[in-house]
Amino acid sequence: MNSVSPEEITHALRAVGVSTGDVALVHSDAIIAAQLPPMPDDQRLDLLLGAINSAVGTNGTLVMPAFSYSFTRGEPFDVLNSPSTVGMLAERFRTRVGVCRSSDPIFSFSARGPETHSLCAKSVRECFGKDSVFAALHQLNCQIVCLGCSLSSGGTFVHYVEKSHGVDYRYDKTFHGITITPDRREEPASVVYYVRDLKRNSGADLRRLQAKLESQGKLKSHVVGRIRIFAVRAVDLFDAAFQMLDEDPHSLIAEGALHS
Repeated sequence: MNSVSPEEITHALRAVGVSTGDVALVHSDAIIAAQLPPMPDDQRLDLLLGAINSAVGTNGTLVMPAFSYSFTRGEPFDVLNSPSTVGMLAERFRTRVGVCRSSDPIFSFSARGPETHSLCAKSVRECFGKDSVFAALHQLNCQIVCLGCSLSSGGTFVHYVEKSHGVDYRYDKTFHGITITPDRREEPASVVYYVRDLKRNSGADLRRLQAKLESQGKLKSHVVGRIRIFAVRAVDLFDAAFQMLDEDPHSLIAEGALHS
């Protein structure tokens, strides 16, 4: 199998619209790093991160999920040390020098770049509420990038749309626990998570959303090696998903897909 170079990955990101100075929220499957030349895994991950950083430039902000789900598991959330559960690349990025992590004990994010403080300094009370990091990313109109994963896999932003719309297959549930701050203080905390109704067929199905965005020319894709990369602006995704919920309140879940 032919390997791909970091420069090809940077080119692919530019091809889907990522520009110098962008705020880019990147979801990734480790399979894209496996396409780089043979070397130890950490080096591959660092090369991949370097390729992404080259696309956003020094005046851009790279954001990656660092979701720990700590409070849902009855575990303390250690801002500095609770590992990310969403892949090798996200965890590698979280632990790099100069990267800051937000304090949401369920859906935290790691960031580096000019917008880092505005994202990581938020005191989150609702994971998907109007003061959440998701809302800030919406306001910044970030690029939502999926490297080697589907829009559904990287579609956590859609839960923020669902919360904004007020869907009937999710509801607020408060989780309590202990947050260990970066200066090692233990603080009691609580956060409201917009959980899905498990009695419903409420798993995400974003195929129709993806088709809509592609037909509008809002979701761009490019193939690098064996992997397809997608990117869409947060405002475009929000507007399209919100309109779909207006037309069919179950259009973003499996239950709706069964009846479409």
